[in-house]
Amino acid sequence: MAIVSFKHHFIFIKTRKTAGTSIEAHLASQCADEDIVTPLYPPVAGHTPRNYQSEAEGSFFYNHMPATRIRELCPEAFSRSFRFCFERHPVDKCLSHFAMLRNSPLHRQAKHPATWDAYLERECFPVDTALYADEQGTLLVDKIYRYEELASCLADISARTGMPYAPLSVQEKSGFRYGLPSFSEVMASVEQRRLIFDAFSSTLRFIDYPS
Repeated sequence: MAIVSFKHHFIFIKTRKTAGTSIEAHLASQCADEDIVTPLYPPVAGHTPRNYQSEAEGSFFYNHMPATRIRELCPEAFSRSFRFCFERHPVDKCLSHFAMLRNSPLHRQAKHPATWDAYLERECFPVDTALYADEQGTLLVDKIYRYEELASCLADISARTGMPYAPLSVQEKSGFRYGLPSFSEVMASVEQRRLIFDAFSSTLRFIDYPS
């Protein structure tokens, strides 16, 4: 998803496994009719997508849209808006990603790894740097917030945009994290921890998480 708010002058870039769906629904509730809000799948009660498709221009905004593409479609808004996204500790993000692939009815498929070891062996991790940086590795957002500090992040976003502050009121796509190794177990494995952190090296250029 993506939000381009002309009313509050912000652009939200959605990354994977960082409560992006919940954050979008939360932010979209304060957006104006003329703002761009992409659809959610499955739909979320109270969330109204709008202005995400232009038949005349043959362009549209979509889920997990990179900042480079948003910049192409609305360069003026991009240059004057507060642009932000969220990131998460690489190990925690991978555990959440694997839980979704294995346990979510919307994502569970035979082709997906059935065990944590198989997931690690496949090495197809949710690295999202390309969503908020360009091909040269230049950061295109003003702020990368930490998923672990969500409450204070929402307060900061409100202060920067002028939106009234409210705690996160929706929690979508949760409840799938069962039958997995714990965060501490993965962190205790030098081999597993190094594999994940090496994969997220581009992300860790912009936001530091202790390994």
